[in-house]
Amino acid sequence: MRCMQKYYNALLLSGLCMMLLGSCKNNREKVYDDPYAGGKPALGIRMSTDFPAPRLGDPGSTVTFKATGLMPYRSDLQFFINSERAEVVSVDSSGIKVKVPENASTGIGYVTIGDRIVFGPVFRVNGKLTSDNTFRALVGSNGYISKVLPLADGRMILVGSFSNYENKGSVKPLNRIILISKDGELDRSLQIGDGVGGYLNTITTLPNGKMVIGGGFSTYDIHLGEVNNITVLNSNGTIDSMVVRTFLDRDTVPAFNGGVDGNIQRAFVHGNTITATGNFNFYLQRVYGKSDYRAKRDSLIVDSVRIKNLVRFFADGSLDSSFNYNFLLHRSNDGPNGPVNDAFMQEDGKLIIAGRFTRYNNESVNYIVRLNTDGTIDRAFKVGTGADNYISSITYNEATRRFMLSGNFTSFDGKVQNGLVMLNEDGSVDPSFKGAAKNSDDNYAYAKQLSNGMVLVSGYFKNYGGVHRGHFMLLDHTGALARGYNTTGDLDGIVNGVLETRNFAGQLQLLITGGFGKFDEQPAGNITRLLLK
Repeated sequence: MRCMQKYYNALLLSGLCMMLLGSCKNNREKVYDDPYAGGKPALGIRMSTDFPAPRLGDPGSTVTFKATGLMPYRSDLQFFINSERAEVVSVDSSGIKVKVPENASTGIGYVTIGDRIVFGPVFRVNGKLTSDNTFRALVGSNGYISKVLPLADGRMILVGSFSNYENKGSVKPLNRIILISKDGELDRSLQIGDGVGGYLNTITTLPNGKMVIGGGFSTYDIHLGEVNNITVLNSNGTIDSMVVRTFLDRDTVPAFNGGVDGNIQRAFVHGNTITATGNFNFYLQRVYGKSDYRAKRDSLIVDSVRIKNLVRFFADGSLDSSFNYNFLLHRSNDGPNGPVNDAFMQEDGKLIIAGRFTRYNNESVNYIVRLNTDGTIDRAFKVGTGADNYISSITYNEATRRFMLSGNFTSFDGKVQNGLVMLNEDGSVDPSFKGAAKNSDDNYAYAKQLSNGMVLVSGYFKNYGGVHRGHFMLLDHTGALARGYNTTGDLDGIVNGVLETRNFAGQLQLLITGGFGKFDEQPAGNITRLLLK
């Protein structure tokens, strides 16, 4: 029996081996489909990476790109310079000659044949807006620049989310606030110490020369966790401090004893008060000198008051309860029911706020409203039904006495306005400015009318009025692309601020800041200066 069992086991094992061998043989013989079969044959075109001849030129001029393999497709191909179609003048075995399009801007030249593209080198288009080569910041910052504060002597203070500038913060970081010369060189006379632990959105000055900074931060220099998103600095950059008696000892703390529990976007000074806007829910103030009896140590107590997205402080940080406050409820009135993206304070102290809110103190305002100095709605500001979607920025031109709004709206006060609208000083729509239609995913993040009447616009868009423009453009006073001023290449980010100056020849200079890594195909670390010819 044992012999028979061994025989059957051997037979079974032999059968299994035969099955496995057969399976392996079948796998070896099976042929799978070629995953690359059916692909289109290579065109055989090679665009040279050599500079075109000439490497820069005016719209309407002719330029030659070196290329081989174009002859079989000479009747079918199309040529583009930065997405604008160019007229083909001639094609031969060594390259292609084209006429620079009227609306061309600096960018890559490329050939298309059907749905296939062959890329070539960059061609630079001459224009009336150029980089100012007297600006000496070649590297710029390593993070977003949110605001520029110009000083009387021409120097500027920059704030944002950076920790380095011109590679001079590698050993000791330049955290969020720096001083630069009028031509962009770092000035180390600002005594920021360890700077800001967080980020800054805004900076302004008090009548006594001290500075107010706001953003999202709790630390400034050695004052760790002692700030609530806003504080006051001395003119030399040190924090304005005071000595307080605690329960057990004495301590040096920020003199501005006030803040909020969220992000501050803008801050304004009028008289002895500071008004801040942003996205927050509570006013905060620290109470010193109280003890934790069980632990026998000083206890940090923070008083809070319900305040939404809009608050006014006195110069020492205490809450100004004469501004939009409800004494019966011991909190502010409802205020804006959403974040305030941007704001503008007039010389008389009235404040225009704009953003992602549709109501103010439970009244419909549709993303924009002007407030009296006590925080009530100023009904003389004639914005009517307002916008139909959020507003990103509001700027004012003192020369033309006009406001520019940008955002994601398609109408304003019932009139078609595609993300851009110019308002008269009383808030009514200026019908002389009419922006072009925009795509649904276009977003105009910033717009400002310059002293010469042109309007600088930045945001996330690729076309304007049928012309390729990448994230940056200059419009004339009617809303059309300014002829000769839109030849610069695509911006790889956005501009959120512009400061106008004049050079020795009287030419207009534009210092632009924001979040971008290059301008006109040249490196630019979130800051550069342009020259209008």
